[in-house]
Amino acid sequence: MKIIIYLLLANFLYPQSECDGNRFTDEIFNQVNVTSNVLYGGNYNPNVWGQNQWEDLYLDIYEPAGDDVEDRPLVFFLFGGSFVAGSKTNADIVELCTRYAKMGYVASAIDYRLTGDLIWSPNSETAYRATAKGMHDLKGAIRFFRMNDETSNDYRIDSDRIYAGGVSAGGIVAVNAAYLDLESEIPASLTDYIAENGGLEGNSGNDGYDSHFHGVINLCGAVGDYNWIVAGDIPIVNIHGDEDTVVPYGDGLITLFGLNMQVYGSYVINETMLSLGNSSDLYTFEGYDHNPFNESNNNMDITVEFTRDFMYDFVCSSEDSVLGDLNEDSVVNVQDIIIMVNIILGDEYNEAADLSGDGIINILDVIQLVNLILGE
Repeated sequence: MKIIIYLLLANFLYPQSECDGNRFTDEIFNQVNVTSNVLYGGNYNPNVWGQNQWEDLYLDIYEPAGDDVEDRPLVFFLFGGSFVAGSKTNADIVELCTRYAKMGYVASAIDYRLTGDLIWSPNSETAYRATAKGMHDLKGAIRFFRMNDETSNDYRIDSDRIYAGGVSAGGIVAVNAAYLDLESEIPASLTDYIAENGGLEGNSGNDGYDSHFHGVINLCGAVGDYNWIVAGDIPIVNIHGDEDTVVPYGDGLITLFGLNMQVYGSYVINETMLSLGNSSDLYTFEGYDHNPFNESNNNMDITVEFTRDFMYDFVCSSEDSVLGDLNEDSVVNVQDIIIMVNIILGDEYNEAADLSGDGIINILDVIQLVNLILGE
């Protein structure tokens, strides 16, 4: 049994040589190679006349030039634009992808379907549909990279280290994709739409591959309901201005286009995560409105450095990592069993709780966790 546990533990630790230097903390690569307009999927999207029209979906891939590491963490950055505008070539997205790639990540900026209906039909149903389309497209992009990793391995990503982030509307997509993960949580006004469009996974391409990811970089985004966040949820790092008039910093309404929609911003997300024993952090730009990192180069530096430092602890698992430590308090005990049982009852997937590595969290994982606690 000790040999089995050792092998399992070894699988949870990433090669220490990869993190011994300045990789993932400093911009150690001078140049970045960008592969533009890679077709990753497609889906239907209503046009201005309300007719469903097929839309091909593309992404850009940023890789550190001259990098010889085989399995590299992948991070997505989704653009902002209130779900009615914007693209993967937005200046802040290009900068974020470039700087993360210079630190050794593979970074990807994706285009996701926009929703012009929000302008002339600003209601919560339309807003949720816009978010759902973004979630479906993000998951399709994640599946694309996992498919590529298993087949041609063109981009040398580590499918066990995939992270999703975004700015404003893009942040909303990433946050909700992370925490709106049960059918029972789907808002009533969205139930039929989700059911008709591939469920929570969506139909944006690369069916048959896993779409889960391992952490969130939330830049001025929000979650539809803080109750969707539960014990054992994936880590999140948040950046937000406390005087945001577009996406509330705390508990408030999005009022853009006349929309009055209740959401919960970065402050509430962070407090909820911490209260549940989950990993989260928040940097508040005091006195700033929406997207404060676009106000100055210094603010962008702060944003990159704060999110980078948070991400490092997950991208580079330390030698002190403890198998089964679901609340990350460095001790495996009954609290971790409680979290695992809640994960099972919630019918969700959490990679850290999947001790057997079979893609399913069930009583076998509980037994293995108990054995770890008993030291067998």
